[in-house]
Amino acid sequence: MTPRTLGGPPPTTARRRRARWALPLAAALLLGLAGPPAASAPAPVPGRAAVGDITEYPLAAGSAPSGIATGSDGNLWFAETGTRKIGRLTPSGKLTEFQLPGVANDALGITAGPDGNLWFTDVSGRIGKITTAGAITEYDLPPDSGQPFAITAGPDGNLWFTEDPGDRIGKITTAGVITRYALPHEGSGPESIVTGPDGNLWFTEILGNRIGKITTGGTVTEYDLPHPDSGPDTITAGPDGALWFTELFGNRIGKITTAGTVTEYDLPTADSGPDGIAAGPDGNLWFTEQLGNGIGRITPAGRFAHYPLPAPASFPTRITAGPDGGMWFTEIVGDRVGRVEAGAGRPRADLAVRLSAPATVREGDQYTYTVTVTNNGPFAAADTVVTLNLPRGAQVTGTAPVADRGGTNRVSRRIEALGAGQLRVFHVTVRAAQRPVVIATAEVHSRTPDPKRNNNTDRTVTRVTRP
Repeated sequence: MTPRTLGGPPPTTARRRRARWALPLAAALLLGLAGPPAASAPAPVPGRAAVGDITEYPLAAGSAPSGIATGSDGNLWFAETGTRKIGRLTPSGKLTEFQLPGVANDALGITAGPDGNLWFTDVSGRIGKITTAGAITEYDLPPDSGQPFAITAGPDGNLWFTEDPGDRIGKITTAGVITRYALPHEGSGPESIVTGPDGNLWFTEILGNRIGKITTGGTVTEYDLPHPDSGPDTITAGPDGALWFTELFGNRIGKITTAGTVTEYDLPTADSGPDGIAAGPDGNLWFTEQLGNGIGRITPAGRFAHYPLPAPASFPTRITAGPDGGMWFTEIVGDRVGRVEAGAGRPRADLAVRLSAPATVREGDQYTYTVTVTNNGPFAAADTVVTLNLPRGAQVTGTAPVADRGGTNRVSRRIEALGAGQLRVFHVTVRAAQRPVVIATAEVHSRTPDPKRNNNTDRTVTRVTRP
């Protein structure tokens, strides 16, 4: 994520590998020594804020906030790379910080996990999780691992992460079991990773100048970008079914279809340094401009808008859709978390539930139902309840995570806030009933209006054989 030198050529591969964060972090340190930079005073977002209005919340000097995500509690969670903390910020601006353990531990990327916790990469060679109450657990990577960089929730209920350096894609279960997959090319520099609409994981190779795809089984496919040395940086799933990404060194926004077709859009201003990117609740893509010192917006048709930050040299870094319809971002040098109004209108969400179970089981055996609930956006869904309805006679023997029992044949799970683009996975284990066919249904509803209701239910049919 090192910004390109203004007016000059992109840095060499060796420099980029070692100093991705060197320029912004060095600037953050110098500004910290000199005292905090000028900051906009935090203020409530007006009820009728105009598109592009920016509100900022200052942090302690030297915090250097980087990755940011919306948590299951409806707050913003972010990594403080300069102070070795995880920060939590309410939409109204109340800040709480949690110190990481150890002396070398330092968070970088962060994402909402399928278990309701926040998961993060630790540059000391660990993957960490933090509950919404602030309890931290970390899992060591194998000794030959590279540096974990970005992390995302996968479609399989696991967390997926990149190793840069290391040239691997990793997977960690919510129980902490780690699997890693080597990339075909050495020196690829896998940077950002996201779940695509096709059920695969998509990632950028900032040094290899490629976009990669990996199935949940570990099969890797790579796609070369049209222009050399583009520096593909952050990637996100777009509203149009394509994957959108920033080109840090090429000064472009790109998109790639799930079939591998690439389209690129040149930014209107030279040397903007596009870095983070995320889909907004307004149906557009929003991105940070590190060197342009602003927040950009691009429509799916390729039209740009630019919203400058109030203070100079802030280096906006990562960006995410917030629970309130705004886009929230970090300023790694400005030591602030900011919000930009997206103008998405009234809150609404598209909740979808998917239920899976074995097609055939033996009578008396245990088997597991997997319930996956996804919020397709554009807003976070508040007070979401997902329920599994079982037939009479089905004996529940376990749930993961722990769920509420609404009677003998009903298992429910409440999700305080499910962000746009996020998913949660639940497992319910039962003992096969004494009947030839078992039909189960799953349903989901939320306090947030859901205009599209035809994907709120799903069902499975399991045949039971005699032993």
